[in-house]
Amino acid sequence: MTDLTPQRLLGVLMLATLAACSGKKDVPPPVAAVQPPAQAAPAVTPPPAQTATASASASAEAAADDAAPNPAILKKASLDCEDRTIVLEATCSDVYGPRLLACSKQTLTVMDRASHAVRTAREFKPVPGTGDDPPMIDEKIGTLSCTRSQAGERYIVAEMFNGGNCEECEWYELYDWDGKLIGSDRKGKKPNAVLNELVGDLQQKSSRLIGQDELPQFYSALPE
Repeated sequence: MTDLTPQRLLGVLMLATLAACSGKKDVPPPVAAVQPPAQAAPAVTPPPAQTATASASASAEAAADDAAPNPAILKKASLDCEDRTIVLEATCSDVYGPRLLACSKQTLTVMDRASHAVRTAREFKPVPGTGDDPPMIDEKIGTLSCTRSQAGERYIVAEMFNGGNCEECEWYELYDWDGKLIGSDRKGKKPNAVLNELVGDLQQKSSRLIGQDELPQFYSALPE
């Protein structure tokens, strides 16, 4: 039997321990997968085709508004007679065609020429429409004249018409120098001696005429 000293026995034990441990392998713990940080969803933008379609639709609507049927046509004419300015204004449309406009508003204003202070502003009343026809002004002014009577008084004479072709479709109206309506020879109106005198004088091209403005294109949208 082999005699083992304590030192030799200790060495044998250490060798045995090393031999037992040499068969094991160190396995590192599993590493958890790193998740990327959450990101906000990107904003949704319409495709270029949809954007172009919306823009084209808006442009078409704007063009349709601009091309609305029978847009308002503003008309204005003025005549200076010594210390007076006479202004004719109307809001019309070519609802019945451009040759003879239909007007929904019309005003004849007489002003002081120096200060532009309004003496009188006559607003013509539209006649009620029938069926699908809107209310329109029946009285149209073809010629404005400033003239003197034999007594030396100054007056304004308006040659009127309503667009028809009849004896009653043309008449005259008489205004004083401040623009107040004082006479008319339209059918059914009371005769006015001064108006008859002035109309006869105008037809004879008398020298008592102060100023005159013929308005052949005032109620027309056709080029002059």
